[in-house]
Amino acid sequence: MDYACSHIRLGARLYDLRQPMVMAIVNATPDSFFAASRAQTEEDLRAALTRAVNEGADIIDIGACSTRPAVQSGDGIVSEQEEWQRLQPALTIARQLEIRVPLSVDTFRADIARRAIEEFGVELINDISGKTSNFIGVLSEFNAGYVLTYNRANDTNKTANLLSDAMAFFSHKVDELHRAGISDIIIDPGFGFGQTVEESLSLLDNLGALRHIGCPILAGISRKRMAYQPAGLTPDTCLEQTLRLEAQALDQGAQILRVHDVAATKQIITQIANG
Repeated sequence: MDYACSHIRLGARLYDLRQPMVMAIVNATPDSFFAASRAQTEEDLRAALTRAVNEGADIIDIGACSTRPAVQSGDGIVSEQEEWQRLQPALTIARQLEIRVPLSVDTFRADIARRAIEEFGVELINDISGKTSNFIGVLSEFNAGYVLTYNRANDTNKTANLLSDAMAFFSHKVDELHRAGISDIIIDPGFGFGQTVEESLSLLDNLGALRHIGCPILAGISRKRMAYQPAGLTPDTCLEQTLRLEAQALDQGAQILRVHDVAATKQIITQIANG
């Protein structure tokens, strides 16, 4: 496979992306769309973080503000203060556990990102907003890695051509980030963010086109509507469908998979590697 980028720097280490990385999802929230991923108590957070490490996660992505579709439409966005009150204990526990893999924070708020980096040394910011200008100052100051997401719901220049719009967005934003001196960029096509199921599946079919951007590609498919709805299932029952779509994403050049099911995903990656 001709990957877009062979390495990514996160913190003080350089990671080889010729072997796909698995980003484990840990949700310090009461309302994330996949109920089994929610971890609010100290006990649950400790268990979720330990499980992610034991199952072989390469990155751990901690989120404290749900971005499920209902929230994106304005129903239930928590305040910045509440987001930090949820996030801080999770990061504290992660550091107490001396987790060695990079920590990522899933937030669309630059001030949250700054605090997470300053106080806990977080190596990666996973921003689903696509509003890069809010983050340039923080990223430039701390040299943190950045996940740049194409959020179609926030695209004021979109046309009927999803792939073309995503390519135009990434070309413009990556150039903007590079001109600001930010180079450790991962791109995420934003499956489900302002996209219908049909659009997301079509974008997955053409994911390989994003290799031309020249950044590592992250695919966040795990237990999303594009996995369960076509089969008439639910987030709780669509692991097989999720893994099938993730395998397709890898075949199309994705180098990082953001997942709820680390062990099962690692097994798929091993099977693909062994032919």
